Amino acid sequence: MNRILVFFAGLLLSSLWVSCSKDFQINDDYKDITIVYGLLNPNDSLSYIRIEKAFLSDGDIYQAAQIPDSNLFPNKLEVDLFDDNGNKVVTFDTITIYNKNEGIFYAPVMQVYYARTKLLLNDNDLYTLKIRNPKTGEKQTAKTKLINGRTVKIDYPNYKIDFTKSKDIVFTSKKDIRLYQVNIRFHYDEIDIHTNDTSHLYVDWLQGSVKSQFLTGGEELKSPYSGQGFYDNLSNKLSGTDIIRYVGQVEIILSMADDVFNTYMDINMPSASLVVDRPAFSNIENGYGIFASRTQKIKNTTLSGPSQAKLIKIEDLHFSVRPPN
Repeated sequence: MNRILVFFAGLLLSSLWVSCSKDFQINDDYKDITIVYGLLNPNDSLSYIRIEKAFLSDGDIYQAAQIPDSNLFPNKLEVDLFDDNGNKVVTFDTITIYNKNEGIFYAPVMQVYYARTKLLLNDNDLYTLKIRNPKTGEKQTAKTKLINGRTVKIDYPNYKIDFTKSKDIVFTSKKDIRLYQVNIRFHYDEIDIHTNDTSHLYVDWLQGSVKSQFLTGGEELKSPYSGQGFYDNLSNKLSGTDIIRYVGQVEIILSMADDVFNTYMDINMPSASLVVDRPAFSNIENGYGIFASRTQKIKNTTLSGPSQAKLIKIEDLHFSVRPPN
């Protein structure tokens, strides 16, 4: 694992001392550094990996990050995935996505590497990512063991979920899975009272992450939720008039990741301190970034009777009792 020590306080002090000098160069000589971000899910039909290069800028680095040429290699890389026996499983090609959320780097159009992996990746198997730049000969490798979350047992909710009071989503941890996060997805039908057109929609309500203490599995974990928070989330996200809404199913989407991803997130969490002295985590050999494993378990349930009755009483949300077929 590569570790980089970054001292923001020292950098700030240096810039104050040399602010009057025109000859001082903060930037070092440019190096070809590959940055990799990839999370493999054995259940995905398509797998995506973001591969870019580090860049230097004498100006505003945030402005430079918004320029695609600052991030992208000028040529296509050779990107392949191998199983533990050394057999090539898939080859990744470039593709352009058009829905990246805005942030520090350029958006919404972005180039990534992708491969069709449906039925090609096996749970609990070890895979090696190999990257080669045919122009420079530079190579990067990384390994990850896939995790299986399909057999995770969700103990609550069962057939119905209740939001008349605060409760916990209860589930049992699985081997090699460290990080868990619950998303409560509420489905509903929306009918235009003038045209009678029906739309099938949903609202997500993401909960905080939960960590297992051990990687051996069998640990009871709880993700608490606020009963009133369910209705507040709907009030914040739903609007409109001249409509009628009917309650649909509720999905409990349990997303899971391995210990490598958990470590990466822990180290890269924002810090409230003005002085930061911590290592940058990476499991990419001859590069930086992360190559890890994730998975999901989905359980379908419905609103309890009292929860639905409370929802219908909130007039601004326009929910009503679904008529019999």
